[in-house]
Amino acid sequence: GLTGDCCPVPSGDMLSCCSASGPDLVAIKSHFGTYLSELDNGAIGQARGPVQASSIFEIWANHDKTVFFKSQTGKFLTVDDHGMLYMQDDATPQGAVVANRPKADLWEQFSLLERASDEQRFSDDTDANELWGMHHYGGFDIDAPEAWKIATGEIGKGITVAVIDTGIDYNHEDLKEQMWVNPLEIPGNGVDDDQNGYIDDIHGADFANEDGDPMDDQMHGTHCAGTIAGVGNNGIGVVGVAWRGVRLMALKFLDAAGSGRTSDAVRAIDYAVAQGAKIASNSWGGGGSNSALRALVASSTMEGELSSFSCFGNSTVDVAAPGSNIYSTVPGGEYATLSGTSMATPHVTGLA
Repeated sequence: GLTGDCCPVPSGDMLSCCSASGPDLVAIKSHFGTYLSELDNGAIGQARGPVQASSIFEIWANHDKTVFFKSQTGKFLTVDDHGMLYMQDDATPQGAVVANRPKADLWEQFSLLERASDEQRFSDDTDANELWGMHHYGGFDIDAPEAWKIATGEIGKGITVAVIDTGIDYNHEDLKEQMWVNPLEIPGNGVDDDQNGYIDDIHGADFANEDGDPMDDQMHGTHCAGTIAGVGNNGIGVVGVAWRGVRLMALKFLDAAGSGRTSDAVRAIDYAVAQGAKIASNSWGGGGSNSALRALVASSTMEGELSSFSCFGNSTVDVAAPGSNIYSTVPGGEYATLSGTSMATPHVTGLA
């Protein structure tokens, strides 16, 4: 038969194939702060304090949306017909955790805490576990922790990414360190120092209102910016795909209602090119279509399916990325969950 430490099946056999980086690691934490832990006799007990090896399990996602939990000793978490959890068939049930209550209460609430494997690096951002598009045990994410293990963009000057959208809240705590700064403009002096037609265009420009202040008065652009390059490992909020080392240029051509003109989008692109941006994120569309500005990203769900609202087409869609229920930054130092192909696009932008 097939061999390999991957994909357990109900018969107990193992299939080789699944993931080059292996399974994800989790700790299972109760509402009361204790962790499920494998005991020496194979039973499952509780442990407090820092997470130890006995409380770390491999989690294997199945196609029917169920999961297996495998301990560090190679045994699978199982439940007997009396509602006892244990790790092997002949385990003594003393100290085991029961799983036989018919009604859910605080005692039945558990959370999964991700633990990094040798091939992964996680950030310490407080809401990182909300970012299923970056990493999720179901396997339909972009494998960001595996990429962060190799590089996080902390070394070097940083690539300038133009976010052509509703603007960016450049004062947001999770974005301000990543903002592009116009080196030829003196902040607040009311003069068009670089003579490009925009006064005090420090972090970009506003083509909808014809000024140099691209502050987001909607939320769409700020949300996209957080997915691209929310500051990684700063202990707050979210982490973007690019982690660090990216400079976000805010180019606003959509107004507070989310409306804008293609001609202003083209002007924003011209500005980005003139200022040296290497990548542009364009999470917008409309009733018409301009072939010169057409490159489509499809949206996927946590279950690996095409989002109900997503664009599709064998010859018109270039790539799919997570776009349903995406958590990111919004104006005013806040965070929110949004869905759309607009949320899928910045995953691709950050990766690029």
